[in-house]
Amino acid sequence: LVWEISCEIGKMAEYVAKPGKLRLKGEKKPKKKKSHKRRHDSDAEDAGKDVEGEVLHDVWRRIRNIVDVKGPISLVSRTGAYIAAQDDGFFVEGVPGESEKRPPNEAEEFLGYTVGEEKVALKSGYGKYICTSSSGEVVGRSDAIGTREMWDPIFQDGLIALEGSNRRYMVVGESGKLMSTSEKVSDDAKFTLRTSKSKFKKAKTEVEQEYGKKLSTLELEYVNRFQSFQDHHVIVTQRSRDELRHSRDSGKLHEGLLDRREKMKSDRYCK
Repeated sequence: LVWEISCEIGKMAEYVAKPGKLRLKGEKKPKKKKSHKRRHDSDAEDAGKDVEGEVLHDVWRRIRNIVDVKGPISLVSRTGAYIAAQDDGFFVEGVPGESEKRPPNEAEEFLGYTVGEEKVALKSGYGKYICTSSSGEVVGRSDAIGTREMWDPIFQDGLIALEGSNRRYMVVGESGKLMSTSEKVSDDAKFTLRTSKSKFKKAKTEVEQEYGKKLSTLELEYVNRFQSFQDHHVIVTQRSRDELRHSRDSGKLHEGLLDRREKMKSDRYCK
């Protein structure tokens, strides 16, 4: 009898309920949260540094292909210096290594645009598109995108080289001024291009939106933006839009709009 009682007690011990929260039938088992270890002070100091060459200051991501050349971007030389715009239209190299210490300021920010499938355009913080002058200097004085404002990007190993309309590559000259004079992709012609725009967003750029609008609507917007109104009337040229349509198809929409604006005497921005 004693042996039977001890056996029964042993069996009951196997069915002792484990302590824990009461769960009803059909209730899902909660997922375990992963524990996050506190970052060390050395990690906190490196929070703004380039992690595997991709992101700086949490948002400035390295551009590796042409589809990402849109929105706010920064241009960094091989010394880690920002390329900054000046009020005289020229561009200069900043302090070496400054790009790893802080994000770019307004003079060091550009707006990137893709033109077609192979070209890009850059607008400075002064609202002017950059191009190559006849002397090979990179200047930002254009109001619209024409042939001279288009650049041919070459991407390799996370770096970019920009070939201008004069068939020369952009480099930092001996004086620190941005030039378009290199016949080959030298080390000085290799830059890092970064964007603060999320790669998951696919919003259309300003240029892409313009190319998708009706020509009549687009021309009216340009007239409202630049025309000096006389007697509070909007004056639009009556010339045929066939030439403008051809300009759009050939990737020279802004150049065509400028040509039509030059015919308007009330346009204070065109000579």
